[in-house]
Amino acid sequence: EDVTTINYTLTWTYLENPSNTTFAGIQQIDLCRCPQQSPHTSSSPTEDHIYTRYKCAGPDITFKGGKEDLWVLSPAYIESGQINFLRPAERWEVEGRPCGNVLSTCRAVYEEALPILYRGRNFLFLTGPCPRGRYQAYATQTFLERLNPLARSHVTAVSLIAQSYEEDCSVNDVGRAYADLVRYLGQSVPGFTTLCLNVWDERLVGAARECRRILETGAIEICLVRDPRGGMAVTCGDVEGFLEALEGGDV
Repeated sequence: EDVTTINYTLTWTYLENPSNTTFAGIQQIDLCRCPQQSPHTSSSPTEDHIYTRYKCAGPDITFKGGKEDLWVLSPAYIESGQINFLRPAERWEVEGRPCGNVLSTCRAVYEEALPILYRGRNFLFLTGPCPRGRYQAYATQTFLERLNPLARSHVTAVSLIAQSYEEDCSVNDVGRAYADLVRYLGQSVPGFTTLCLNVWDERLVGAARECRRILETGAIEICLVRDPRGGMAVTCGDVEGFLEALEGGDV
């Protein structure tokens, strides 16, 4: 399936300085002023605390429209860390983006156009550098949640890149993000068939294991790539085969 890239931006409403690079060992420390998911009013004070994913309020996500510049993977992307390497899209890549303008005409055109816009596309979500991580799985799930049920039913494939900072600056928080996404795909995207999983960082093999849960449905497969420098993709239709290919590290 053709890769369709969609760009997004993260806005950290409650972080004191969301563009800083303050580290404590391998862990980034950010001062947060969110209500930590408890009711909060303007009259009740919010104590400053260290940002903790799944406890603090996460980032707001804005997806780029068809009239905005598109940035896609570059050959140097495999060397990405906190700073990732994208390139401006070529014309044919820009023209390949789904355009929702046709959906504003009438319901008949809307229903006929949906398969063209979503089915048979491999959606990959990319954003620029972020010291907290780029929250790729979270952005993917958010995009799907914002689609109406009819549009969502035509989504068949998405891609994930498991490497440093693509999801989170903390390796320990990546597994839950993957588990949440594959659970959502299995339960709420009825036409979904393929998860394209690119595991390019050995530290994230454990987190990538969480993706095995999507194979339990029996109707979805994982297309796994372990070598970013031209490695062959292995199609896995069962948990045992997926774990063997994942931990073998030679595909």
